[in-house]
Amino acid sequence: MGIACICLMIRCPIMSKALEEMHEADQKGFTLVEVVVTIAIIAILAAVATPVILRWLPDYRLRMAARDLFSNMQLAKMTAVKSNTNVAVVFNQAVGGTVFDYAVFVDSNNNVEYDAGELLVAGVRLSNYQGVQFDPAQGGGNGLTFTNNDDGLPAIAFRGNGLTRNNAGGFGAGTAFFSNTNARTLSVVVTAAGNIRIN
Repeated sequence: MGIACICLMIRCPIMSKALEEMHEADQKGFTLVEVVVTIAIIAILAAVATPVILRWLPDYRLRMAARDLFSNMQLAKMTAVKSNTNVAVVFNQAVGGTVFDYAVFVDSNNNVEYDAGELLVAGVRLSNYQGVQFDPAQGGGNGLTFTNNDDGLPAIAFRGNGLTRNNAGGFGAGTAFFSNTNARTLSVVVTAAGNIRIN
């Protein structure tokens, strides 16, 4: 009798459709075992990836700090050429109560010092690049080899022709050395001809 019922159900399209729907309803969703296995795989991948990311992040921040100084030096040079005026980059510069690790500004009176009212183009703090600093093992302990201005701050300016100048009016040149918590270093070099590069 049971076999006859099964045969009737197989031949009967309505019963066959009902059985298929019941079977599909049983297959929806995830089992607890599938969820636990998935979570375990994610946890293993996270445990393997975390140390790699923690080693990579300080080097990424170091590269970003060097690239940003490079870009801001290029910005200073382009602004000087475009406006045919001096644009200075001064390190450890206070502007409006904020001390920037370096500031880029239009040097209206050509003294390579920030004076009230001069246009600030960019101000950067190395605290934005966690674990990055000017390398104290270089440049006489402050990581900088630029000539000091009359305020005693390392500085360089770009003239309207794209060449550099220092506080005394001669050609300026220098290097900013960066280091990070992995003891890796990068430097940004500015030549007297106004060429800028990352080493």
